[in-house]
Amino acid sequence: MSGTANGGTENGGTAEPPAIVTPLRLHRTSVIPEWVDYNGHLSEAYYVLIFGHATDALMDALGMDAAYRKRTGRSLYTVDARIRYLLEVHQGEGLEVRTWIAGADAKRLLVVHRMHRLPASGAGKSASDPIAETELVLLSVGPSADRPNPQAMPFEALVRARIRRIAAAHLDSAPALPGRWTPPERQAERRANHREAPMPT
Repeated sequence: MSGTANGGTENGGTAEPPAIVTPLRLHRTSVIPEWVDYNGHLSEAYYVLIFGHATDALMDALGMDAAYRKRTGRSLYTVDARIRYLLEVHQGEGLEVRTWIAGADAKRLLVVHRMHRLPASGAGKSASDPIAETELVLLSVGPSADRPNPQAMPFEALVRARIRRIAAAHLDSAPALPGRWTPPERQAERRANHREAPMPT
């Protein structure tokens, strides 16, 4: 269900991506009956599924498609995620996900996806108000000679170059999610115990 238009690649691995669209528009889908809950709209779990498919499409655009993953054993793992549910969506509605790379280092990406409703015809520009948005930290992993499970490791040079190119184009437009609501009784606790959680290495 992932798409590759407007910045994605068909085969990945070697071709240089075309001119960068800001934001990337890599994935479209429609709400199917199996995704609708007892309230009559898209169940919260399927927002996550749709954003996951958008991440798959981003991997294709970076050259980390299925063929690359099979050949190298490398992939991306989500190690931190936040999602905001903003509007309801109903069966049959078309959706588009817009994607930004908000930052990166040698091993990690900060990705923002925003979900938008498409016009009823499925053509033209998607609606301006986001339905949901998520912010993800994605970690580059690959096989290790001395450990059974994939380990964090730097991106390969070609993938890293594509990431840097897209991140530079998105630098001034990538949205930042607002701060979480924190109950008053937790605010004092967080101030007293605040420390940065370690990231995988």
